[in-house]
Formats: sequence, C-alpha cells, structure tokens
Amino acid sequence: MRSYEVIHTDEQMLLIQFMIPISETYNALIASGIPLRYPALLQDGWFSKEVTASQERLGEYTDELAATGIPYQVESLTQSHDSSELLTERQWEFVTEAVERGFYNTPRDCTLTELAETFDINISAMSRLRHRAESRIITRFVAEAAP
Repeated sequence: MRSYEVIHTDEQMLLIQFMIPISETYNALIASGIPLRYPALLQDGWFSKEVTASQERLGEYTDELAATGIPYQVESLTQSHDSSELLTERQWEFVTEAVERGFYNTPRDCTLTELAETFDINISAMSRLRHRAESRIITRFVAEAAP
C-alpha cells in the first residue's frame, strides 16, 4: 500500500481511501474490457466488487484471472433482460408515456382517460393495454425476485 487516508470511522465501520500499485486483478479487469466501478470491498484478504458485464466479457475476465493464477469466486450471477423483449412496442409506448406524464405518481398527474386520448383509443382499450403491460412487468419482477 503506497498511502492511505481515514475518511470516516465509527463503532461499526472504518472507511479509508488508499493507493496501491496496479494489481494483476486490475489488469485482468481492464484486459477483459469491463469498466471499473467503485466501491470495492476488501475483507478477510478478499477483494470484492460488483461487475456488470456481458457473458462474453465476464468469461474473458475469469479467463484472465485463471491465466495469472489469481483465485476468484463468483458469488452471484444475474441476467438482465432487454425491455424490448418484455413488452410489445405499443405496451412500451404506454408505459413510457404514463411515467413521463405522471400517471404513476401519487397523486396522479394524469388519468387513464387522458392517456387514452393521447393514444386516440377508447378507455376500455387503454385499460386492457395497461393491464397487459403491467401484468408482464409484475410477473417478470416476481419471477426474478423469488428466493
């Protein structure tokens, strides 16, 4: 460690900023093309950080770590989904318009009737469009959040 500075301390935590020489772990991250994100956690001799990358880049990163003999452990993998795969184009238009116009604010800044007028459809069709979009979003959320 080249230098460090204590940023914060209390009974439960010590927060420091430190400078260290560039490590093989850092070089592997850069070589794989994964952007560096902070904060990172150093605990019990393990350096932990959250990495957001494609499957290909993550594979390149773990290959780089293995090639340099750096032990690593993947604690969790999460797959993100493209919203264009979740909603139809019309549902996406509804959701973005509803959010932008404050339909989901409390209290609402616009009504479903006003949104129906914007889309030039009747309130019944707007209600069905809303229900289908919300159903897909909520169903996906529950499936991904399940323990």
